[in-house]
Amino acid sequence: MAVIPPSPPLAPSHRPITPASEGDYRANRLFRHMAPDEIEALAPRIEHLHYGKGELIVQRLDESGGIHLLLKGALLANQYARSGREVGYRRIPAGSYFGEISAIDGLPRSANIVALEDVRLARLPQPLIRTLFERSPHFMRAILEDLASLTRSLTDRLFELNAVSVACRVDIELLRMATSAGGDGQQATIHPCPTHAELAVLVGSQREVVTRELNRLASLKIISQTGRTLRILNLPALADEIERIGGEA
Repeated sequence: MAVIPPSPPLAPSHRPITPASEGDYRANRLFRHMAPDEIEALAPRIEHLHYGKGELIVQRLDESGGIHLLLKGALLANQYARSGREVGYRRIPAGSYFGEISAIDGLPRSANIVALEDVRLARLPQPLIRTLFERSPHFMRAILEDLASLTRSLTDRLFELNAVSVACRVDIELLRMATSAGGDGQQATIHPCPTHAELAVLVGSQREVVTRELNRLASLKIISQTGRTLRILNLPALADEIERIGGEA
């Protein structure tokens, strides 16, 4: 593959920070199939950004293009109904990315992206994305694999919203986050864990219902929480509990 020539620097959409203080964009899963020299060639055209907790990074129906790589922190993809009700689509952890759908079809953004804590991002501008679409089959392979995974995940969530109880949805979401956090198959640590209100948005419920279920799991010695750290003490027991109350682990 020909090395992508650098383009003139673009003005960042939000507060720029020094790339040296950033996490390594090269470790993002979007580049997992690309050769090191391909990834290195992107550096002059990547913008580094910082947002504080609660800030809106992308607004639904925005026409800004490009793909954002999350280097540090956590994000929430959401949307608000006219009634004001917040609907959460997914929590985006460090090492992931967003914006690929608009980058592919050129249409406005399909959801809001909000910082759940202080975050650092790297942005691939739309002209660079178009070049990668045309010249890098390894980049396209990662995009296609992740779109397939996202479709499966959203299908699962749609089923859960219509077929299982709120308590079961909470348990399933905890298992998802534990799997993403890694561990030894028996225990996992989620840090920073979402607030009860944030978790309620993700499972389509109210904070009080989520609190009750977390307290129940704590009483069973399946989880424990200290501050923003949530520990899954017994992953097999959590999976068994999901099966017991009507879901699929």
